[in-house]
Parts: sequence; structure tokens; C-alpha cells
Amino acid sequence: MLEWFARIELSSLSVAVREVWWVFPSVLVIHSLSMAMMAGFGVVIAARATGRVASLATTTLRRFEPLFLAGLLAAGFSGLVLLWGYPAKALTNPLFYLKLIILALSTWLTLQLSANRWSPHMQARLAVLSLAGWIAMIFAGRFLAYTHSVLLASWLISPAGG
Repeated sequence: MLEWFARIELSSLSVAVREVWWVFPSVLVIHSLSMAMMAGFGVVIAARATGRVASLATTTLRRFEPLFLAGLLAAGFSGLVLLWGYPAKALTNPLFYLKLIILALSTWLTLQLSANRWSPHMQARLAVLSLAGWIAMIFAGRFLAYTHSVLLASWLISPAGG
């Protein structure tokens, strides 16, 4: 598996993500802003579902759903670029998979709450779970930078024939 990661790391796109001075920071900013769009929408939808901001009409909030979906697309694309730059760093870290699971659950919960498909009591329970999910996803994403055991697989693999 490390050999496969090393091959990706030696590709021109992966090297550019890591070594062109503006690429990694730019992609990271896009990723952070797009995740903020998603989490922000999720928090507002959850707050509405708990009754904390009952004055906000669900129909008004649903107008912002395209921004949530745009954030999801931008986060997915930028996340793939970041992953391509450091595949071993992410794919050898169990926290990365936990973040993806929490993100999927939080996204599903937000869309469910936005569609207003549940009873008010169940909406409130799902909203609390959604809020916890968005907070956990943000923490997991932040901790990814500090919890890896492998940064670059290409550093661990000896050159062919060497």
C-alpha cells in the first residue's frame, strides 16, 4: 500500500500541491471556507429545528441550501486535491475515516432537518445530533494535521534497485 501512496506522491500534481508555494495554502483556504459554509448552514438548520430561532421560516432557510451543496462540492474537490498531495498522511490515519463518516452523517442529518420530514420532537433530537456531528467533524479535521503517523510514503520506500 505504501508503494501505491509513494507513486501518487511522486506524480506531478502531488508534487505541485506540496511544493508550489501558493497551491497548498490556496486549496486549504478553499477547503476551510467550503466546510464553514456546510457547517454554518448545518448549525443554523439545527438551531431552527431545536426551536432556538423559531422566527426563521424553514422556507427562508431552504433558499440557502444551494450554498450548502456548493460547499459540499467545493469541499469534496479541494479535499481530493489535498488528499492527492498527501495520500499516505490521510489514508493511514484512522481519524481521516472518522471525519468522513461524521461528515456523511452530519450532511444527511442537515438535509433531513432542512426538509422538515420529522415530528418536532424527533427534529429536536436529530438537531442535537447534527450539532454534535458538525462540531466533531471540525475537531477531527483540525486534528488531522497533528495525528498522522506517516507524512510521505515516498520517504519510507527505498528507490527501486537501491
